[in-house]
Amino acid sequence: MRTRVVAAILALGVVAFVGIFVWTVVWTLDPRATSPKGDAPTAEMSEQLSDGRLDVQVFALGDRDVRLEIQFMPDADAVELAGMRPDVNFAMVEMHMDGFDPPLQLVESGVWRANLKLPMAGRWVVNVGFGDDFAEIEFDAK
Repeated sequence: MRTRVVAAILALGVVAFVGIFVWTVVWTLDPRATSPKGDAPTAEMSEQLSDGRLDVQVFALGDRDVRLEIQFMPDADAVELAGMRPDVNFAMVEMHMDGFDPPLQLVESGVWRANLKLPMAGRWVVNVGFGDDFAEIEFDAK
């Protein structure tokens, strides 16, 4: 009887330890770091703007589908940009056409995502920023 009680207590301890370990691993995962398909970004850049750091990742998913992920970390003294949505413009490289602005989805404070289908395959450039302070990133869409 006594050995059954000790075995039950040890089993509960092991289950609790494994449960806490799994919960901690899942809880600390950053959703921006893991893509639903595990895709690596096609292009990425990190740019220090005048009021903070801007990180941009472009995922060319094929069939002209693109996912854009933006994160802006404002400097401590740049409170006016903390809640602002960045300006985003997609345009083809070396084409004399107007670009287009995709709708951005707010994921969390300072993090936006856009899912879009480009009108044609080729070399594209994305401008992301605030007013005259922006960064560009080029990528190939197929």
